[in-house]
Amino acid sequence: MKISIALATFNGAAFLGEQLDSIKRQSLQPDELIVCDDSSTDDTLEIARRFAREVGFKVVVDAHEKLPTYNENFVRAIGQCSGDIVVLCDQDDVWSDNKLLTAVSEFQDETVMAVTHRIQVVDERLRPTPLVLPRDPRYGKFDVTNLDPWSAPGGMNLVFRRIPIAPWLLDAPPLSKWCDAPAAFDEWIFFLAGIAGKMVLLPDVLGVWRRHSTSTTGSPESTTKSWSRGYQWKLAASTGAAHYAYTAAVADSRAEVAERIVRQSAHAALRAQEGARLYRRISETWRRRSRLHEDGSSRGARLLILAEMLQKLDYRPRGSGGLGAKSFLKDSFAVLRGPRTLPARPTVHSGQGGS
Repeated sequence: MKISIALATFNGAAFLGEQLDSIKRQSLQPDELIVCDDSSTDDTLEIARRFAREVGFKVVVDAHEKLPTYNENFVRAIGQCSGDIVVLCDQDDVWSDNKLLTAVSEFQDETVMAVTHRIQVVDERLRPTPLVLPRDPRYGKFDVTNLDPWSAPGGMNLVFRRIPIAPWLLDAPPLSKWCDAPAAFDEWIFFLAGIAGKMVLLPDVLGVWRRHSTSTTGSPESTTKSWSRGYQWKLAASTGAAHYAYTAAVADSRAEVAERIVRQSAHAALRAQEGARLYRRISETWRRRSRLHEDGSSRGARLLILAEMLQKLDYRPRGSGGLGAKSFLKDSFAVLRGPRTLPARPTVHSGQGGS
């Protein structure tokens, strides 16, 4: 299998060399590295071009005009990849020497569309924090029917099969579960992988995720705080009817993408149809939950909605597209005390969300 690395850069000179060195040390070398640079003004391009002269595999350095967001930069890099397997790469992380060998070996199963692994969160000097993500992982091989539908690994630990997925990245993505906007490229890719086939979640820690003051997704302190159990409980408690209605809209937008794939891809039609049915059912679940938490409803009306949700099996495990037992406890309490008036859904970090 031919392996491509898609690396998006922007003013990454401070850390890029360490990431490139970790690529050079891989026990399984890639076939190509595509570097898309978003108009850096530091030494990023020189570092990338020097690296290209030092290694035995193909390196493309694409210096282009500034794009609106880093999402477009990554999609541009992916579009230039020619490998069977694409490995996403941030400019400021460091990979374990066996990352490519371990992750790519999973694609010997032709039904596997994506592989993700665990990461150690570190500070800018590569000193480990107490945080390893995912914090409460599930390991093994999954498809759209038996994995939490909102699972969204970051790009730094995501590897995927190019041909079934990359062409769809040029289409309009569904809504993001994690902010009021279209899904980011990594959330989009992992969703498509679930529609196209199976996903492998590895227990191995195959890299470090460097958090620093200039990173686009937060400092070590903010990352550690946002993944703490206390913050997660606070986030869950702060969600209400507006958030649940938005989640239903996200599920509908995913179902619409799956239905579009059914119409346009005979090869993926069967799995996509299954995904479309799942997300329509998820949408119905979250709409019922939104009605239960609406202001002004009587206790009797809320009790009837809770009974309907139990009858519809809405509290089945999250891995089956349900809400889970914790949500049942929260909803039962809402029936007894009544819903509270809450602000619009909060913006949360990627991979998180209230229950």
